[in-house]
Amino acid sequence: MIIPITASLGSGNETVFKVVDNAGNPVDLNALDVTVVTVSVCGPLICGSVSLDSTSDDVAFFVDVVRVKFGKLALAAVKPTYSPKISYVTAASADPVVIAGEDYLTEIKLRVIC
Repeated sequence: MIIPITASLGSGNETVFKVVDNAGNPVDLNALDVTVVTVSVCGPLICGSVSLDSTSDDVAFFVDVVRVKFGKLALAAVKPTYSPKISYVTAASADPVVIAGEDYLTEIKLRVIC
């Protein structure tokens, strides 16, 4: 499933996602003991990657819901779209688990405007 999102550069508008597994069942991030949810982007005009995480007010999660302020990502307003990746780490493992991203079941196409 591709989710198109338009974010205004610098805005605090939130986009809300329901986290589901491949069968469409809700994934309880709290029950998995998730400690941090991260949104990262690599793409046009980015050296390395740009990211936000739940240690700030720009990303939040509770049970099976993730809220992201995509306008807070330091991205250029360019014609190509970005494909952000959303991942989490748990108290038991620092290895990130990707829940949305390019070539995953859920893919985000982010357009940034001024």
